[in-house]
Amino acid sequence: MSRRTHTGLGALSTAAGAVAIGALALGALASPAIAADAVYNATIAGQRNYTSLVNLAPSSMQRVDVVNLPANVGLYALHCKVPADPRSAPTLCDSSIDSLAYLTATPDARATVGIPFKLNGEFFGTDPNPTAGASVGESVDCRVDTGNARLTTCAVYVLGAGRDSANPAYMRIFPTVFSPVKADRATDVATIKLVSRVVAKGSTPKVSAAAPVAMEVTLSSGLKPTILTSDQCSVLSPTMIAALQPFGTCTVRIVSTGGANTKPLVTTQVFRLTK
Repeated sequence: MSRRTHTGLGALSTAAGAVAIGALALGALASPAIAADAVYNATIAGQRNYTSLVNLAPSSMQRVDVVNLPANVGLYALHCKVPADPRSAPTLCDSSIDSLAYLTATPDARATVGIPFKLNGEFFGTDPNPTAGASVGESVDCRVDTGNARLTTCAVYVLGAGRDSANPAYMRIFPTVFSPVKADRATDVATIKLVSRVVAKGSTPKVSAAAPVAMEVTLSSGLKPTILTSDQCSVLSPTMIAALQPFGTCTVRIVSTGGANTKPLVTTQVFRLTK
């Protein structure tokens, strides 16, 4: 699993505040150029802006369908916890695999384009662009009752990228409503291997700044984990980890969004950094 890297790309202006948003680029389904007088829009499952996406499975692949996207405009799609003030920008967004989608800008306008991304009912939320150091994050359950019949816990946010991130013309918001899950879901367990050897629970294995080491993370559920690292180390590829400095410690957070039969997982492993 690779490290999820976020890059600030401008501010999302709202009635009460702004936030810089970053994401991992995903493939898109593109089409011909558009007419000069065409009007931009973005929908999910045919639903228009501010319309709830209902009866969602615990995890499912969705697609933002965009029409009439002007030249040199990129887009983001991300699933986030709705802030206490829904007019402000979200700061807890799903950082798991395939859940932050970025559509790159092109020199040509596009009549239609699709942005695929994964929508999870539960996720470990982090700030896509923290203003002070790495985002600590917290677990988010989108099924929690907000106490307000007009407000869902989570929503998909579609917005412009770069210089257009503050442009309300490209912003679309889709509240999300997920189907119930079993109350007796199984607890997931993560197994970490370094150079094919299992890391014992409670141990603090060494990671060298001089040479990356092979690392494998598997879950008892068979689900794919997302690996989030601290600033002191990095997962260089799906199977390698390296220290970024020759001293101190590094914390790796292993996250799973769970599913209909398995609870979400958030666990950590500490590594000791050496030369």
